[in-house]
Amino acid sequence: MNIDQKLDLLKKIQKVDAPPFMLTRIKQRLESQEPRLAPTTWKVAFGSGLLLVAALNVSLFFFRSTTPDTAEIQNIVSTLDLSNQNDFYNE
Repeated sequence: MNIDQKLDLLKKIQKVDAPPFMLTRIKQRLESQEPRLAPTTWKVAFGSGLLLVAALNVSLFFFRSTTPDTAEIQNIVSTLDLSNQNDFYNE
């Protein structure tokens, strides 16, 4: 079955009438429900998690190392045989 035949099948679909007053019953059911509030434990957990992430971000911002450790970088460069030159060929 090719795509045109499949699309022609969609033309055979007919509109179905909804039961009367269905929309008003749905709206009434939605309005009659009481709004739910999150449990207090969830609020405390979310607040403490947010506070922890904010404190971690602030501490990383203020206590980060400003100068890289050149000995460690040189060790990695020599171990991986990396070069800081922009040559395409080793001559």
